Amino acid sequence: MGTCLERYFCPNKPVCSSGRRATFYYPGGGSYSGYWLCNKHQGWGVKMTAKRTSQYFFGKKQPEGQLVYEGHWVMNKRQGVGSMLRKRGTDVQLIYSGRWYDDMKCGEGKQFYPDGCVYFGKWLRNRRHGLGIQWYKDGNIYAGEWETDFRHGLGVMFYANGNRYEGHFARGYKNGEGVFYHMHTGQIQKGMWENDNVKTSMMQDDPKIRCNLAVTPYPIPRNYLKYPNEIVRELFQRYKVFSEKPHRRFNDKVSLDFIHHHRQYASFEERFASPTIVDLPSAQFACTCEQIARNETNISQI
Repeated sequence: MGTCLERYFCPNKPVCSSGRRATFYYPGGGSYSGYWLCNKHQGWGVKMTAKRTSQYFFGKKQPEGQLVYEGHWVMNKRQGVGSMLRKRGTDVQLIYSGRWYDDMKCGEGKQFYPDGCVYFGKWLRNRRHGLGIQWYKDGNIYAGEWETDFRHGLGVMFYANGNRYEGHFARGYKNGEGVFYHMHTGQIQKGMWENDNVKTSMMQDDPKIRCNLAVTPYPIPRNYLKYPNEIVRELFQRYKVFSEKPHRRFNDKVSLDFIHHHRQYASFEERFASPTIVDLPSAQFACTCEQIARNETNISQI
């Protein structure tokens, strides 16, 4: 009764909705069902976007369907524990499940990628940052440190063929000192790496790690160097700087994603030049040069 009297005497005063409300449907599509606080999502709630088709996502790498978020909200922002799902008809696919902060993935969470990769670990501002493990679609597994969505720091890469690399990573590649275990040949390779390419290394046979009982077809010859330790130390010091590469900034990652996303629009096709910024369509325009010259001649005769 008090609310009705307040609305009667103050018709221009906005209504402040708080508490549990029924499903709210947005004019542009989508809905929200959960708790409110002063007209904002607060507490537990489920928000669903509008139904989109492939025409709406023209030129974008976005699949069809609806995005559904189930979790906690703080002042209209996803914050706390929640899950993001994609719904296509009756099919529901889990995209991310974990912690959120300030409407971004932050903390511990698990991400399912469209290509089949799965990541579980730490997040910071929607990017893999901290300790985490990722299963790739080709069977490889990486466990180690991440920075700004790249493999950066100490980590271990388990390959699908049985090999293993332990060492430093930088900007997503093997950089710095590391050890590569060739399990099929029973050899250990210790060296310095740069962008997944070994610069200098030292090989040794170790039959204990060999996967098969056959003799390796690539035996290592005997070392006849007089001072091998000094030579190896000098080579390792020369390429040690590769392990000290700085990580990429968050803004760099955003710029790279923007460039890769719009790379398909960059073409070398010939276009019409225009004094304005607007691109002219590739159509044949009628030439008016002869008509203009004819008019000038008539004027001169007069």
